[in-house]
Amino acid sequence: MKFKALLTAAVFSFPLMLLAAPNFWNVPNATPTPLPPPDIQQSLEPVVFQTSTPTPVLAPSVQMPTATPTPRPGLSPKNPTEAALFSVVIPGSGHVYAGDPVRGVVFAALFGVGLWQTLDNLQLVHDDSGNLVAKNETAGNLFGLATLAAYGFGIQDAYNTAAQYNKRNNLTLNFGIEPRPSASLAFSF
Repeated sequence: MKFKALLTAAVFSFPLMLLAAPNFWNVPNATPTPLPPPDIQQSLEPVVFQTSTPTPVLAPSVQMPTATPTPRPGLSPKNPTEAALFSVVIPGSGHVYAGDPVRGVVFAALFGVGLWQTLDNLQLVHDDSGNLVAKNETAGNLFGLATLAAYGFGIQDAYNTAAQYNKRNNLTLNFGIEPRPSASLAFSF
């Protein structure tokens, strides 16, 4: 019952409040007068002690922002993962894709010579007793390991060459985030 009475009073008094509101501000003494400032106590110390000593303050150094490098016109970025995959299929082709054909030819030649020497040294020949044995198993194994190392290094180097191409030609946007947020096939050293 009290709630109904309160609600009825609020509903009927609200329009009256709206009518009275514009006239409230037109009354000359509607706003209160500000209080006077408080009294400040005077210090009894001599004037020499009241002044502050100048303390040297180091101003912060202003650093000029570095200019944002713009990509060279007409160049498109090279995908490092694609360069690595090209080198997986054909050794040296990832370097050619990444813009360094001389390095690609060198890696292809290293792989080709290594594979040739591996197969040549591991070919089966008849020994004095007529048994089939490898021509030079130790040399074949060493050339095989060297060829495998050159193959793996060529894949990694093709990835790095493509990334360096992009960086050199300002084709990548790097916010200084390390490690790189995108997943990739090769790990950069």
